[in-house]
Amino acid sequence: MRHISGLLIATVFLALTCCAPKDGWKLVWTEDFNGPAIDETVWSRVEHGGSDWNDMMSLRPDLAFIEDGQLVLLGKNNDGASDDTTAFVTGGVRSKGKKSFSLAKFEVKAKFNCVNGFWPALWLMPDNDLKWPQGGEVDIMEHLNSDKIVYQTLHSTYTKTVDDQNPPHGSTAVIDPAEWNIYTAEIYKDSICFYTNEVKTLTYPRLEGKENQFPWGDHPFYMILSNQLGGVWVGPVSPEQLPSELRIDWIKVYQRK
Repeated sequence: MRHISGLLIATVFLALTCCAPKDGWKLVWTEDFNGPAIDETVWSRVEHGGSDWNDMMSLRPDLAFIEDGQLVLLGKNNDGASDDTTAFVTGGVRSKGKKSFSLAKFEVKAKFNCVNGFWPALWLMPDNDLKWPQGGEVDIMEHLNSDKIVYQTLHSTYTKTVDDQNPPHGSTAVIDPAEWNIYTAEIYKDSICFYTNEVKTLTYPRLEGKENQFPWGDHPFYMILSNQLGGVWVGPVSPEQLPSELRIDWIKVYQRK
């Protein structure tokens, strides 16, 4: 009992102290999507893959484009306008090999509609060749169906194979999906903090002596912005409710002063 109490006190202390004040950040990059088209020096379209998050992805230009200073990612019924053979087609972009950051604060302003089977996501992956989840994954925002909450989650070898509750590696936040919301992840050497609309939802600390428990401080991360339809987690799609739409107004990245 004495050992458990000591561990709890230490965890609470870390949660309260390891995230630095907001004014300690310097803005180093902004993506405002004000150009006439997607900036291909920063973003690549996500191609079709074999995972739940990308098995409906298509390179069709009408699924990922710039409109009114916003990035628009759509999900549609497959109308046969391309060589895609999936039931639905979706758009996504990523900055792998083009724009990545270490020990940074990522802010994204986004909104989306609600569709059964729609799974919009804003997330970070390590810009290297480590096999998932060795390098860690940061899910800044994920939404399911018509939920009034979003999910903010971390994945690593430790959370997947050792312990996914000590410390907790995920949180939720209540939102209005029809409105613009700001989602934030701060990556430090000793912790990661999540926020939704500037309200902190989680602090995940580095624990000493735990192998593979905190890989996020070791390498840069690139961004993925994805519209996905269907999958084990989100469930079946209601085709009559399509198209699904994820809009991103801007992205801001900060690093420590």
